[in-house]
Amino acid sequence: MVERNPSTDLVLRNRKTRDAALILPIVGLLFLIQPVATIFAIDGRIFGIPVMVAYIFTVWAVLIAATAVLAKRIETTMEQDLATRAEAGGDPPDETAP
Repeated sequence: MVERNPSTDLVLRNRKTRDAALILPIVGLLFLIQPVATIFAIDGRIFGIPVMVAYIFTVWAVLIAATAVLAKRIETTMEQDLATRAEAGGDPPDETAP
């Protein structure tokens, strides 16, 4: 059985989270471009709000919530990385590095 290195797992999780954070604005843009948004340009209403307006604000709210979750994961991962490096006696990471 292969042993898992906690440091490697942490780096992999951090990389996946940062990749998700980079892709999130692109996904948001895809949901808000005209061809997709016009699907919801109908004369219906949801709780008295036009469907198009409800769609735009729902996408906006989901993007904000996803950003908050990703930001918290990045912060937690960075704190764990600092703790792991401190335990190993390694140098603190360069804050200017991406």
